[in-house]
Amino acid sequence: MDTLAAFQAQWYSKVQSELETQIKLDVQQPLLQAAMSYAVLAGGKRLRPLLTLAVVQTFGLNPADYLKASSAIELIHSYSLIHDDLPAMDDDVLRRGQPTTHVKFGEDVAILAGDALQPLAFQWLVTDEHLKDAQKVQMAQMLGHAAGPNGMVGGQILDMQYTGNQTVSLADATQVHALKTGAIIRYAVKAGGVIADADAQTLAALDRFGAAYGLAFQIKDDLDDLEQDGSEDKQAYPTILTVPGAVKALQEQVDAAQTALDEIQQHCQVDTSLLASFLGYYATTLEKKWQ
Repeated sequence: MDTLAAFQAQWYSKVQSELETQIKLDVQQPLLQAAMSYAVLAGGKRLRPLLTLAVVQTFGLNPADYLKASSAIELIHSYSLIHDDLPAMDDDVLRRGQPTTHVKFGEDVAILAGDALQPLAFQWLVTDEHLKDAQKVQMAQMLGHAAGPNGMVGGQILDMQYTGNQTVSLADATQVHALKTGAIIRYAVKAGGVIADADAQTLAALDRFGAAYGLAFQIKDDLDDLEQDGSEDKQAYPTILTVPGAVKALQEQVDAAQTALDEIQQHCQVDTSLLASFLGYYATTLEKKWQ
């Protein structure tokens, strides 16, 4: 079993359990609790909390102590998916093969479930007994930036503005994805460094790793969509760069992420092989013989 698979096998179910348990503890209205749990627990790779936990383990801390703090990002991610699926946005009726939250519970409850998940994420951070006060403040500020108008929400606005445009530049698409998808991935990686009390140089390298990983994630997603359903989204990297160009761009981001890890390993004298194994997620895409 490779390093990432072993790590997922150990921690995925623990993240799931933490999410389920904490929502039940913190949400007292039964209908709201049901809708929030439905949205959060309906599948997903838990990539973001796993990235935080992987950084924590890389720096010699016990991930079990930071499940709550690491899982807070999933509340933000889930709220964004609830709102993305609404009729006023993407108007999706299925997510991961299941009815979307507004289809299951109605638009009114879905909106409120999303509204409740967002502040609950910050509540989890600032009440986590394993975090120091300075860490709570720094992580809350980072999460607010990653999820807010200069992060995920800002990326969503740009996405809406560019939808339907016949000409979307590479710079435009990169800005959208760096904000909409990449910002909270960058947060997840850097949050692990904050928990580990990493120095400024290490935090900067973790941020570069997260930024490169986030863009690589979107490029792979675009390539997968094209292969599965022939999607020709004007903002998709294969549309803008052609498929070979998108594969090259993916390789460049993977290389940039690895360079950042090499710097961390040399500077901190830590084994970064666990984080490097996350880059294996892109291996099959890079090795594939695209037509």
